[in-house]
Amino acid sequence: MSLADTSAPANLNAVKSRQVSPLPIGSGGKSATKTQMNQTNNQLTMLSAQAQANTKYDPPPPPPITPAVSIESFCNGGSPALMIVGVLLIVYGFVAK
Repeated sequence: MSLADTSAPANLNAVKSRQVSPLPIGSGGKSATKTQMNQTNNQLTMLSAQAQANTKYDPPPPPPITPAVSIESFCNGGSPALMIVGVLLIVYGFVAK
């Protein structure tokens, strides 16, 4: 193990370079579709690198004022009359055909 392996990086917040991952879209030759897909891939890579670099100086998000509440059920069954009317409409739909 060398000294370079054990030393910590100098700056963890430094902007890192990114390389565009090649697309497996063909064995060779030129076509408009391949060119357009490669240009889109380059743009997406540049945008993701820029988005990552933009977060360097962003402050951390504030904590929520109230804790999140998740409601598990779609319908809590508080209105059985509505369910009865729905079942009757479904039965009427079958009978009317």
